[in-house]
Amino acid sequence: MVIQNYISSLLSNPIFLLSVAVFTGLVLGSVKIKGVGLGTSGALFTGLLMGWLGVKVPSVFFMWNLLIFVTAVGLLSSKDIVGVIRRYGYRFIILSVAVTGAGALATYFMALVFSGSVEPLLVAGTYTGALTSSPGLGAALEISGGNPLITIGYTIAYPFGVVSVVLFVQLLPVLFKVDLVRERELLLLAIHDTSPGSAGGVSSVPFTLASFVLCMIGGVLFGTISIPIPLVGDFSLGSTGGALIFALFAGALGSIGPFPMRLDASVLSALRTFSLAYFLAVMGIQAGPDIPRILAEHGVALVAIGAVSAVASLIVGLIVGRGFFKLNWVIFLGAIPGSMTSTPGLGAAIESTGSDESSAGYGATYPAAIFCMVLFTKLIIHALQ
Repeated sequence: MVIQNYISSLLSNPIFLLSVAVFTGLVLGSVKIKGVGLGTSGALFTGLLMGWLGVKVPSVFFMWNLLIFVTAVGLLSSKDIVGVIRRYGYRFIILSVAVTGAGALATYFMALVFSGSVEPLLVAGTYTGALTSSPGLGAALEISGGNPLITIGYTIAYPFGVVSVVLFVQLLPVLFKVDLVRERELLLLAIHDTSPGSAGGVSSVPFTLASFVLCMIGGVLFGTISIPIPLVGDFSLGSTGGALIFALFAGALGSIGPFPMRLDASVLSALRTFSLAYFLAVMGIQAGPDIPRILAEHGVALVAIGAVSAVASLIVGLIVGRGFFKLNWVIFLGAIPGSMTSTPGLGAAIESTGSDESSAGYGATYPAAIFCMVLFTKLIIHALQ
């Protein structure tokens, strides 16, 4: 009886269960086949399995870890954001429009293929899930009056969108045999106008928790600012987008009043890795229980729409970003998930490139991508009704 009570208490302890998902995911991610592994993203897959087995954790863990992650990422990459925007500018806006637009068109045409068997609201939800866009989901829920079909479509497509972008940014450098070390040197040379050996040398101060928390607070407040835009409605970055953009520019400024924002990179990197692993595990656990049920109820249609939309976005992103604009690989691998507003993709890009500079590409594409997601989501609903 004592042993049973002990085991029962462990199985009802969300922190223990979440940590088990993270640990087993990291072990899984450390396994490499021909030099390719899941890395921290392994926590997503073990989380999916545990969620399917019935494990539950409080949803507050999701936003908490996500907020810590994007704040750490923003501060880490802040030294590069000004140089990146100055050098690449309009290209990021075009890339965001191309990636989100390709996903929207693919979703619309796939919906026509399955005409009559899939509700328009399910399709709209699938689009936001395929591009892993919570702002798009919010827009779809707003215009539909909170219809649950939106959430169902989002839930079934989300895992496919996450897996697609994670594998994309991890496998692409391997397939194209990219020398990411050299690409990073060239990037730093370009944005800092200095030699590779001395690029990126930005002075920092010891980590202070007060500065980090202040940056989180500022980011959440910034994300609540709402601007009315024709056809789109009230537009805001949300907590995640607000925290990322605020951290990027707070770090670029160097300080907010007496509080320094160029903090010790080793501590920020540790916070980034820790929060990313837990964020991915929570996401997997939350999505796991719904996958079998939704697949049984809605068949292959939603899977096909979500998969085609995600792949179409990635392929067009590759053509525009590398084919036309010849973006540096390190920046490009961060800009692709930024164009999809995919935080798991950002984590995979940082791991794939081995550098935080890729997150500058993410931060530069993210605001335009959010706007496009909101606009295209609403247009899909109107077009299919």
